[in-house]
Amino acid sequence: MRHLFACIAAVALVACGSGTPSSSTPASAPATGSERVRLQLNWVPEPEFGGIYAAEREGFFKDEGLEVELLKGGPGIAAPQLAASGQVDFAVVGGDQVLTLRDAKGELVAVFASFQSDPMGIMVHEASPYKTIEELWKSDATVACETNLPFVAMLNRRFGGERLKFVAHGGSVAQFAANPALAQQCFVFAEPVTLELQKIPTRVFTSSTSGYDPYNVVVAARAELVRDKPELVDKLARALSRGWKSYLANPGPTNERMAALNPSMTKEAMDLAAAKQAALLQSADTERLGLGAMTAERWGAIAAQLRELGKLKAEPDPATVFRWTPVAPVTDGRSTPR
Repeated sequence: MRHLFACIAAVALVACGSGTPSSSTPASAPATGSERVRLQLNWVPEPEFGGIYAAEREGFFKDEGLEVELLKGGPGIAAPQLAASGQVDFAVVGGDQVLTLRDAKGELVAVFASFQSDPMGIMVHEASPYKTIEELWKSDATVACETNLPFVAMLNRRFGGERLKFVAHGGSVAQFAANPALAQQCFVFAEPVTLELQKIPTRVFTSSTSGYDPYNVVVAARAELVRDKPELVDKLARALSRGWKSYLANPGPTNERMAALNPSMTKEAMDLAAAKQAALLQSADTERLGLGAMTAERWGAIAAQLRELGKLKAEPDPATVFRWTPVAPVTDGRSTPR
C-alpha cells in the first residue's frame, strides 16, 4: 500500500540522497519579508492532506509570513528521507517512522500530528460474520495484508492469529471486491470509499482496535531545523491548525482544489473520505491543545509498544521526538500561541 512502500524505502535510504520531490503547487517568488519553505507530501493530493491544502488555499501560510511550496508524493518518493537529509524543510510521515528512523540514524522531529488516531486498519465485507477484530483474528479467514506492520504484530500478540491465512496485498481492491470472504488491510478514507462508490459496503476495524494507535499524517522536520528555527516551526503549525479547522468545517472547496490536482480521485470520493476521517483528526488532546497536538505521554507509549514488538532497539526520550506549542483560538484573523 502507498504509505507502506514509502516507509520501507525511507528506512533503507535514510543515508542516501535519492527520491526526488515533485511539485503539486507551482513555485512563485516569495512575498517581501516572507520565508520560503518546502513541504513534501508522502502521497498525491487527497483528503488526508485536506488541512494542508486548506491552509494554502485560504492564505493561512501567508498570514504567518510563509511561502509554502507543497510537493506531491507517490510510490517513488521517500518523504521521511527527504526531510531527514535536508532536501526539503518539512515532510508528511507516519508517526512510527519518526521513531524507527532514529534507529537508522535519521533524526526527525514531529511538529504537527494531523491524525490523532491511526486510519490504517482491516476491512471486511459488511455481510461478513465477523463483527469484531477479535472474532476475525481468531478465525480461519484469509487476510490480505503486510504481516510486518506493527498493528498486525500487535493483533497477533493479543489474539493469536494462528489459524489465519495471510496472503500478499497487491494494493488493489479488485481481489477483495470479487471475494466476499476476504479481509484486507486498508486506510479508512481510501479503499472503503472506493468500494462504497462501487456499491460494495464494508466494515473497517481500525489500527486502534489492536491496541496500537500511533499518530499519522505527521508533519516532521530534521532535528537541526527544529532546534535552529523554532519560530518557523510554530508558524507552520499555527497555519496547519487553522487549515484543518477550516477543512473540518467545510471540506468542499478544498476538495475541488485537490480533485483538480489529482484527477484519479473525484470530488465525490474526496467528500466521502473527508467525512470518514473527521473523527480521527480530533481527540481530547486537540480539545485542550489545538488541532495537530501531541504529548510526551503519547509518544512514550508508542515508543514502548514499538520496542515491545521488536521494532525499536531503544526508546528515545519522548520530549526529543516532537515540538508542540498549544494553539489558541483564532482572533482577528490570526492564531497565536498561548
